[in-house]
Amino acid sequence: MKSPPSSSAPVVIIGAGILGVCCAAYLVREGVPVVILDRRGPGEMTSFGNLGGIQNLATLPIAMPGMLKDVPRWLTEPDAPLHVRPSYAAKAAPWLYRFWRQSTPERAIRNAKALDALNRNSVDCHRDLAKWAGLEHLLHIPGQFYLWTDRTYYDRSTFSRSLLDATGQSFREVSAAEIHEREPALSKAFEIGPEIPGNGYCSDPYALTKGLLAKATSEGATYVNADVSRLHHDGGTITGIETDRGIIKPSAVVLAAGMWSRHLAESLGFRIPLESHRGYHVTIPEARIQLSTMCLVIDRKVAITPMSQGLRIGGMVEFAGLDAMPDYRRAQQFLKLGRELIPGLATAAHTEWMGHRPCLPDSLPVIGRTASHRNLYCAFGHGHMGLIGSAPTARIIADQIANRPAGIDLAPYAIERFASGAH
Repeated sequence: MKSPPSSSAPVVIIGAGILGVCCAAYLVREGVPVVILDRRGPGEMTSFGNLGGIQNLATLPIAMPGMLKDVPRWLTEPDAPLHVRPSYAAKAAPWLYRFWRQSTPERAIRNAKALDALNRNSVDCHRDLAKWAGLEHLLHIPGQFYLWTDRTYYDRSTFSRSLLDATGQSFREVSAAEIHEREPALSKAFEIGPEIPGNGYCSDPYALTKGLLAKATSEGATYVNADVSRLHHDGGTITGIETDRGIIKPSAVVLAAGMWSRHLAESLGFRIPLESHRGYHVTIPEARIQLSTMCLVIDRKVAITPMSQGLRIGGMVEFAGLDAMPDYRRAQQFLKLGRELIPGLATAAHTEWMGHRPCLPDSLPVIGRTASHRNLYCAFGHGHMGLIGSAPTARIIADQIANRPAGIDLAPYAIERFASGAH
């Protein structure tokens, strides 16, 4: 392990998932001394199990008008896309109430505009970092399919499609015949869906995270395997980061620790409704079928991605907190669904995974310098769009630390938005 830079205080990034590593990459390219802290290895937590989507057109918040009518059914069906463990229901209730408040058309439109502003350059930002690190082979941008197995649900999704239209980005509707021609391994049950040109996927998010960190450390960044317990502050400045390896004195701090950002932020007086949307996946190394791109099956709430390790199928939202053991019956449901959606899929050999997606009720992350602590920058809470939003968020953080304009209005992502009670 290298010693932290001594010539000048470093920017300390807490979290070595894809968000923190992208921040390190952009900063070290500008010659900024950087130290990255994490109690686990780089990319070993949520980034490890990412479903791989990289999308410019990623604008739909989770809370949408009309969706709450489905929630009672989801809570009672064993294979539903949303599940609340009974033992966690009381703790989840305040978050679900805030989530419900975000489902009005006005708030959904506002949140969609903010997601679009953040993510519309995702592919270019990822390509930039991948080229710098020699990782272009991990990115694939052939377009994406958003698919429905039931045209009735597609026809009802007029509000969602209007939000996509409002971005001004292109997509086109494809028929069942064209879907089958382009992806013959898929079931003929797929009736319709937009194809999104310019979107794509990363075939190994874990390798991308590790590769970006390896390049950053070769350029002077320092990675320290350490558990952060506390942020010391004096007035409006973070003066020290207490770890099990000692105290590090930073010039600035980037909080990019996913769900574990909540505890550190609360120690500074912030109250953030950050909740884990525990997600599951299965990866099938010998699936015996091929897909040319990532397919998002909208009415079944799953994504299917051709990964370096095999075919990955995942999704699900489970409320059970940070400490409950995984319920891998959730992951095993994807095997049954995979055989239904992809005839001929071989599922005998597979791996299962569960991770914590850090979600906020409005689907917007927390990004940028805080008003109360002038050297604290936030980069967490990206929920289901962690990989998508990682590179564009990191570019914003680098711009702010360099006192350059961020390029977009950062007010929708401010940590202070929760103080008003509107969220």
